[in-house]
Amino acid sequence: MRRKGKLETSNSFYQQVYSVSMDDMVDVWIEFFHPHGTTLVLFDVGNYFKELQDCGVLCSSTNAYNNKILTIDVPGVEEAMQVMDTIKSSGLYPIIYLYDNGKKILDNIEP
Repeated sequence: MRRKGKLETSNSFYQQVYSVSMDDMVDVWIEFFHPHGTTLVLFDVGNYFKELQDCGVLCSSTNAYNNKILTIDVPGVEEAMQVMDTIKSSGLYPIIYLYDNGKKILDNIEP
């Protein structure tokens, strides 16, 4: 069997591979887009955006498709805690991170 074209060979193969955790990506996102103020980060909102709307989170299916991460700017840490409590009391348990001035200060992941 005859091959068409030129077969390319190389004595060495290089590739750059980087591992980035979801937490690292969220940290960079918050640092870049929400460096000041208080921000809640909710994961997998596509699974329960209707229930989040019932809890007072103004998200739409357009913003929640494909199980996106949703960021919510709130006036302060106390208000963020109230939103987290409202979501928890409704029986929902999405992963939620709380950032204040670009730094993660709390999450709802059990140790």
